[in-house]
Amino acid sequence: MATPGGFAQILEGEAGSIAETYGRIMVDPRHDDLRLLAQDAVERRQFAGWAMAFAERDETTAFIFGLYGVSPEAEIFEQPLDVLLDLAGELASARS
Repeated sequence: MATPGGFAQILEGEAGSIAETYGRIMVDPRHDDLRLLAQDAVERRQFAGWAMAFAERDETTAFIFGLYGVSPEAEIFEQPLDVLLDLAGELASARS
């Protein structure tokens, strides 16, 4: 999920794989000001069928972002974690 001011990503999977991926992100010069919002074990993956993807900014995605009060002007990293999780779930559902 992205706005001009930031980007949010949910990593799921085995703990070792997540740590490896997050480590690569941390040292990648394209990324800065990283913020780990949560690190929780879950019973089952919420986004198992959804790999990293890009959803075009269109009427549908703009509407979905609006449902959760996230506008292009909003700082994505200032959104509450539950809002980001719900927004990601809604975007994933819209893509399937």
